[in-house]
Amino acid sequence: MSKEQQTKTAPIKTIPWDVVIHAVAGVVCLVLGALMFVEGYLWATHAFSAMMLLSFVSALVISILTKSWVTGHYLAMLPVIGVVIGYAGVTWGHSVAYALIWAAFLHFLWRGYQQSQA
Repeated sequence: MSKEQQTKTAPIKTIPWDVVIHAVAGVVCLVLGALMFVEGYLWATHAFSAMMLLSFVSALVISILTKSWVTGHYLAMLPVIGVVIGYAGVTWGHSVAYALIWAAFLHFLWRGYQQSQA
């Protein structure tokens, strides 16, 4: 490959591990959240809550490390409020958390689409 061709090729970007963990936690939350509504899967509520906590912490760490307090990070952190409300005894708290994680996921897809068009 000539020097001209080497300069024209874009460098390969790697995805940092904190971002991978955050994204995987979010997708797992979507699955576990759906299982919360299936009879006989009471454990899914606790697993969903644990994954939401992981997603919250990873969004917080990413925001602090990259100094990028963006809408998507806030959306990823909001469902923890629903989890807390759910554990406080409000029956719809976990449902709110599940709806909010879907909002964060759809926002993530939309931003990815917008960036791919730019």
